[in-house]
Amino acid sequence: MLLRLLAVLGLVVASASAGPTRSSKLIFLNEENWEDLLKGEWMIEFHAPWCPACKDLQKAWNAFADWSDDLGIKVGEVDVTVNPGLSGRFLVTALPTIYHVKDGVFRQYSGTRDKSDFISFVEDKKYRVIDPVPDYKHPNSKQMAVVAVFFKLSMAVRDLHNHLVEDKGIPSWASYGLFAGVTLALGCVLGFFIVIIIDQVFPTGPRKSQQAKKTEKKDTKKDSGTESPTKKNGNNNNTKETKKTK
Repeated sequence: MLLRLLAVLGLVVASASAGPTRSSKLIFLNEENWEDLLKGEWMIEFHAPWCPACKDLQKAWNAFADWSDDLGIKVGEVDVTVNPGLSGRFLVTALPTIYHVKDGVFRQYSGTRDKSDFISFVEDKKYRVIDPVPDYKHPNSKQMAVVAVFFKLSMAVRDLHNHLVEDKGIPSWASYGLFAGVTLALGCVLGFFIVIIIDQVFPTGPRKSQQAKKTEKKDTKKDSGTESPTKKNGNNNNTKETKKTK
């Protein structure tokens, strides 16, 4: 009897440590399929495996996902450690972050993080009192696509730093120095090209004075090639008088 009790307790502890059961209705979104959010109604959560608050939310979020068919919506999640570009598109600055989406209109959810509150939020259409994300912050806008690229680059730099330090055994200060040198070099090259472009478009100094002189010469030639009507009439009259005198 004692052995059976110990076995049951062991199963309970194992199931508790394994975490909440994943809902079969929960949709995993990534860089390739995130545009599915633009159609229909969604509730989407951004999380990270290392985030304690995200772990606490998982049970309620999976339970809420089980209700997605009854509510007529889709429930999804995004792992920002795997999809840094999406965290840039949505400007995720805190975890977990939850959005409600309906026909491409995004609103950030800031209510209580409980299954019953999620259900009430959708059923009672409480999202209507929340201001939608403005156009310039819309995840599908061009400017947010640029932000997504920068987030990807920052994640790539961080991964490269970890690879150099952890796998190659390079000291952290050397890795930081390497990145600082590369950044300065790229900045110098970029600045050089910018100066060249500006100098071509808006010339200054001797080149500007030369162009001004060329312009003055052209204007002078035009003026000399065109005589005023008064001058022409005067010349004609002088010719006539000369003929009469003869």
